[in-house]
Amino acid sequence: MPKIKPFRGIVYNQEKVENLEKVTAPPYDVISKKEQEIYYNYHPYNIVRVILGKDLPSDNYKENKYTRAAKTFRNWLSSNILKEEEDAAIYVYTQEYSLGEKRKKRKGFLALMKLEEFGEGKVFPHEKTFPKPKEDRLRLLRACRANLSPIFSLYSDHSFTIDEYLEENKPFIKLTDKSGVYHELGRIKDNNVIKKIAEEMNNKRVFIADGHHRYLTALKFSKDEGKRFSEENENFVMVYFSNMEQESMTILPTHRLINFVPEKKEELKEKLKEFFSIKIIRFSPKTKDKKMKEMLNEINKNRQNYPMMGMYCKEEKYYLLTLKERYKTLEWEADTAILDKIIKKLLGKENLKKEEEIEFIRDEKKVIYLIDKGKYQMAFFVKPTSLEQVKKISLTGKVMPPKSTYFYPKLLTGLVMRDLRK
Repeated sequence: MPKIKPFRGIVYNQEKVENLEKVTAPPYDVISKKEQEIYYNYHPYNIVRVILGKDLPSDNYKENKYTRAAKTFRNWLSSNILKEEEDAAIYVYTQEYSLGEKRKKRKGFLALMKLEEFGEGKVFPHEKTFPKPKEDRLRLLRACRANLSPIFSLYSDHSFTIDEYLEENKPFIKLTDKSGVYHELGRIKDNNVIKKIAEEMNNKRVFIADGHHRYLTALKFSKDEGKRFSEENENFVMVYFSNMEQESMTILPTHRLINFVPEKKEELKEKLKEFFSIKIIRFSPKTKDKKMKEMLNEINKNRQNYPMMGMYCKEEKYYLLTLKERYKTLEWEADTAILDKIIKKLLGKENLKKEEEIEFIRDEKKVIYLIDKGKYQMAFFVKPTSLEQVKKISLTGKVMPPKSTYFYPKLLTGLVMRDLRK
C-alpha cells in the first residue's frame, strides 16, 4: 500500500523574492538549451541554476555543475532566499490552463511517499527510461541531498473523496507562468485531515505519469546511501498525486524524429508498406501548414480506430500511415509502442541513441523545421496516448517506449522542495 506523510517544505521567501514567476521553471527534461539560457537570465535566484546547471570547460570531479548546484542551493537556504516551513504539511497544488477554447483546472496534492520497487507493491511505471538521465539525476541528488522537483503520479478515485479534502485550504503562493498557466499552492496542516487523506491512499494504486528517472534515482539513492542517514528521510520521495478521474487531465502527443544514413530513406519508406496502408497528402509551399493540420486532424479523429500516424520526409507530401490488420496487437497498445517496434525492426537496432538517432519533439512546426534542415530524415506524428492505455499497460507490468506521454501542464519546479538532511 502507498504510505504517504506530510513534510516541511522548502519555499522561496516571498519577502525577498516577490515575483515567483521569475524564479520557478518547468521540469529539467523539457528545458532546451535556449530555454536554459532564458531562465538563467530571468533572475539570479532562478531554480534552473540548481536543477540544470551549465557545464564549464574547467569542470572536474571536485568542481562541476552538480557541486555548484549544491553550493547554490545551500547558500540560498543559509541566506534566507529559500526557507524551510515551520510545520509539516500536505501541499495542495492547483493549475488552471487553456486548451483550445476550453479552460481547465487540475488539482492534486504534494506529500512524501515511501519508495518501493516497481512490481513489488502499488506503484506502477508506464515508460522505459534512458541511462544517461538517470545518472545525471543521481549525481544531482547525491550533491544536493534534496528533492527539487516532485514526481507526478496518478491515482483513481471515482468518489472524489480526497478531492473534497483538498478544498479545505487557502493558497499562499499564486503565479502565472510564461506559458499562461495559473498556479496556486496551499497547505493542509490539520493532522486529522492529513490522516484521512493518508488512509484513503492506503488502498490506491499509484501510476507514475512524469518523473520515472527521478523515481528510480531516488530508489537507487535510498539503497546506496540511505543507511548513512535517517530511514524516515531516505526511504521517502516527494510526489504530486492527482485523481485521474478528473476531466481536466490532459495528455498531449510527443512526435518522433529518426536519424539514419540518408541513402537508406527510400529503402525504409518502401519497407514501411509491409506494415502500413499509406495515403499520400500532397501540398505546395503555400498549403504546407494547412495540409499538416489536416493530417493531424485525421490522426486524432481516428483515435478509437487506431493505429494511425503521420510521416514527413522533406518532400512536398505527408504520408498517412494506417497499420494493416494482420499487425494489430492488443486493443489498448499505444501507437508509440507499435511504431517503436517497427522502426527498430527496420533499422536493425534494439536501442536508438537519444538526440543522435532519435529525438522526441512535441511542437509540430519544430518537427518540420528539423526535417527540412536535414538534422533528421524521417518524422512520425502520433496521437496522444489515452489515460486508459496508461493504466492498462502499467497494470500488466509492461512499459511503453520513452516519451509516450506528455502530461500537460507540467508541474513547476521551485514552488516547494524538500531537504533530505532534516
